[in-house]
Amino acid sequence: MSLRSRLLIALSTTLLGSTAASAGLVTVTSYEMNNGNGLIQNGNYNYFDSTYSVQAKASTNGSSLVVPSNGAPKEALLTGGTGKLTDNVIPAQNYSFGPQNYVGWKYQDPTIIFNLEAGKSVSTVTLYVASSYAGSLGFGGLVGQPASVGLSITTLGNTTFTPTYTTTFTDYLGDKYSGTEVITLAFSTPILSSDTFSLTLNRGPLLLDGINYYNNHVVGYGCDNSDPASCFLDNVNDFKNSAYDPNLQPWILLSEVQFTAAIPEPSTWVMMILGFAGLGFGMYRRNAKRVPALA
Repeated sequence: MSLRSRLLIALSTTLLGSTAASAGLVTVTSYEMNNGNGLIQNGNYNYFDSTYSVQAKASTNGSSLVVPSNGAPKEALLTGGTGKLTDNVIPAQNYSFGPQNYVGWKYQDPTIIFNLEAGKSVSTVTLYVASSYAGSLGFGGLVGQPASVGLSITTLGNTTFTPTYTTTFTDYLGDKYSGTEVITLAFSTPILSSDTFSLTLNRGPLLLDGINYYNNHVVGYGCDNSDPASCFLDNVNDFKNSAYDPNLQPWILLSEVQFTAAIPEPSTWVMMILGFAGLGFGMYRRNAKRVPALA
């Protein structure tokens, strides 16, 4: 095989391998947050990160308060491990059919800190959350997708900054009935994976199911279904001051967070190709000089 052929094969293999690696996900080595809420907060399920690899607080409610808040003590801090948020399980049905796939917080805007494998650049962050679709139609559950996701970056030198990024919302699999919303944060400039990513999920506005709940179970003794015996007056959850007055949907449910590696710019590929070409030309010149002259 000629030297030129060997160089061409080596170049193609390097480029293809680099492209495949660049297009993949960046591994999350650990994430830190306060655990979710559940039955204590009158949920139908304990939305805990029960599979978190550091188990000390994995099955502990993040708050012992019926009415938690952003300022409430964090009673179940998870640190040093990974769990449901990075298990590659993305539900394609309403959360009520698979509550075990979610971590959920009530009356709070949770902050989660992610640590990633080094040596990569991150172009996008993607979050998979329970969508607002059912609540917007008036179906019960009081769950809604975040209205926005705040992001800050801390470098190895402990400098913290807010990167420039755009946020898009799409239905998972292009289907609004999937029950899952995809939130994508795309950076204008890739972020080093050795930096620390801090994400804050900000609750969205109160949906129709929340308004119905307020009208039927807080300000009056109404009934929002066909069974009068199931009607009740909620004087425990402080729904008025924690949801209705601030106009914020009570629950956020998060299933998965993914970080996508940046693909090198075209100029980078050009520089790599020129580098290989220069290397090949140099090797060709050296080999040519070694060929003895014919008599």
